[in-house]
Amino acid sequence: RSAAAAMYRAIPVANRACADRVQSRNQQLHRERIKKMRPQVDTAEPKVIHMDHRRNNLKREQMLEERYYEIDRENRILLQKMSDMMKQSGHTPRAKSGPPSLNRDARKTQLMQITKENQSILKRIQQAQPVYNHVAWEDSYRRSYAYLKNSSEYPVVLKRKSSQAGSLTPLPHSGAGSRAESRAPGEGGALTHSASGVVEDRYVFKEGKRIGQRYYLVEMATDGRTLAVSAFDGDQQRTLELVINERNHRRLYREHNGDYSLIADKLRVESDQLTVDLSGGPLDGRPDSGGGRQSGMAATM
Repeated sequence: RSAAAAMYRAIPVANRACADRVQSRNQQLHRERIKKMRPQVDTAEPKVIHMDHRRNNLKREQMLEERYYEIDRENRILLQKMSDMMKQSGHTPRAKSGPPSLNRDARKTQLMQITKENQSILKRIQQAQPVYNHVAWEDSYRRSYAYLKNSSEYPVVLKRKSSQAGSLTPLPHSGAGSRAESRAPGEGGALTHSASGVVEDRYVFKEGKRIGQRYYLVEMATDGRTLAVSAFDGDQQRTLELVINERNHRRLYREHNGDYSLIADKLRVESDQLTVDLSGGPLDGRPDSGGGRQSGMAATM
């Protein structure tokens, strides 16, 4: 036999078309019998499901009734005890639990001795003289501060205790690549870098403040010299910017004891410009057309 004949294993028929027709008819009859097939097991809803013993749990109802009866009985007993206690005329003293203690006097004497020793210790502690003299420390600090003030070229600004974490940090002097004392308004945001990529501003204040009739998100950043202030107005989607040079920044820092929240309270908005309101004259001591105010510009987002 050839390979093709070996692979063909169909049942030999006289006519292939008639055989296919008979096979398709048998399959159709088989599908019809499957559709008409009925189950041998009855899966319908049982008839006893609507009977009373299926709908009502009589045993559970009996247990609940017994529990309620027990609760009522305990409540009656408790009420009777309370009523008997209220009817009694006076307080009945409690019977003694046993004979008096034989070492009562010894324990009382020991307690008095312990109390006396504790009072002696407390008296010695209160009368002890301190080893460290805080008055001498204060005098030494005042003398050291006077020496430091006399030997300093610029006003001394020491770090004080404040709720704000911001403080002026001295930066090393650099050459031509160093940053200028003040930036042009609208030069950029509060976070900037120097030309050499070394100096980086540090945020010292970020809080919502009401300036005038509007609410602004105020941010302050400094590199130790200049102070960059930006106020964002969420309603109008614009940012007001103000740059304070080193001299003015140091003066504001000294006047407000390093508290940038007090500096933020001095901010004003006039003619779409962010200004610092100071009643003591111009910040840098020179004549100023703003009447003691340093102004910035507005940038629309």
